[in-house]
Amino acid sequence: MNKKLMLGMAILTIAVLASSICSCTNRETPEPPIEPEPGELTTQGYIYDDELSYGFEYPGGWEFYVSEDDFPDENIKKVVSLGKKIAKDGAQFSVEIELTIKSATDLQEVENEFKQGLEMSGLPILNEATISVNNIDGYDILSGIPTWKLRQVAFFANGMAYIFKYSSQEEFYRMYEETFNNIINSFNIE
Repeated sequence: MNKKLMLGMAILTIAVLASSICSCTNRETPEPPIEPEPGELTTQGYIYDDELSYGFEYPGGWEFYVSEDDFPDENIKKVVSLGKKIAKDGAQFSVEIELTIKSATDLQEVENEFKQGLEMSGLPILNEATISVNNIDGYDILSGIPTWKLRQVAFFANGMAYIFKYSSQEEFYRMYEETFNNIINSFNIE
């Protein structure tokens, strides 16, 4: 089994487990986000990265974390994680959006990687489409089970894949789907 497939399976498994754990766990105080170093990333309603030349709208009230090293896949350049904690009925839930920037051959490679990961995890594909945002071609795939959803949107430009992942319990997925759509529709590569 190749490393990319194993990595995809591991990430999907972790996301499903984290989602399940969060739905059963009540945390007193979430950990504060780690702010990026000055000049690396701005968060005044819009995230922009000078080095990798991408940007997108940042949803207010969400925590974020930027990671640039120690990835199991040497092709990954940066990961930007956005999260929103929701308290309901005495429990703590989370909605997560993640952008992974990594080297890739083309968009088809990323699409194949998504499908292989879903096949190995047993998650059914609910919908898939090709998209175009700000003149950037992309691929959009939704998978999940009745109680939990995972949506992945990938764009490709200049040898890099920009992969957005959005996952949550079904109820919260629907609540923040428009937020995810706004992020995707605002995505731009310069």
